[in-house]
Amino acid sequence: MRQHKAMFRYVEEILYSYDRKKKDRASSGEKNKNKIAYDRYEHTQRVYQWMIRITNELREDKLDLESLKIATIFHDVGYGNPEEDKPHGQISSAICRDYLERRDYPPEKIDFICYLIEEHSNKKLFHEKSTPVELVVLMEADMLDDTGAMGIILDSWIASKDEKATFESVCRHFEKYTYRHMKQMEFVTAPGRRFWHEKRKLVYEFLRQYRRDLGDMS
Repeated sequence: MRQHKAMFRYVEEILYSYDRKKKDRASSGEKNKNKIAYDRYEHTQRVYQWMIRITNELREDKLDLESLKIATIFHDVGYGNPEEDKPHGQISSAICRDYLERRDYPPEKIDFICYLIEEHSNKKLFHEKSTPVELVVLMEADMLDDTGAMGIILDSWIASKDEKATFESVCRHFEKYTYRHMKQMEFVTAPGRRFWHEKRKLVYEFLRQYRRDLGDMS
């Protein structure tokens, strides 16, 4: 556990070492989050907690929990080096590899951890049977953050930054991001599905009531 605390401190230092105002990522989702004081380190901590919740309920004897924990801690550290013109998974993987190699981790373990980090945004692998359960869990934990109740607040926070924001424009933003994402995505593990369906139920009910409050009588 002590080594994980050291890893968290290392990741925290990197993520807080750059000026967020100068950060410019390619994806529209990141540009949206650039409008607010989105804290990538706090996101990492929340994803780690979701990973623990999933694995505590997961019946999987061959799960490499240690590698999964390390990959989760480092999965977004690449956002602390926004100057590199590469996907953040690749940057995060390289940072993690350097950290682990300097601490004499076994090469095969490093390779697996870095694979998890580099591919955690590759949703094409999510439902493939050959995908390691560790990668599936990391993806699920990552998506469980910023969704459900958090997604409602996050989308409202982002949309409110528009000088011409209205209740209607906030609703459209919510439908475009959190609602559409949760409607389209299905999870793989049993605990992941349960958590996701709980969040989805909340989102659907919130949108139903929000539309009613806006005057939608359908």
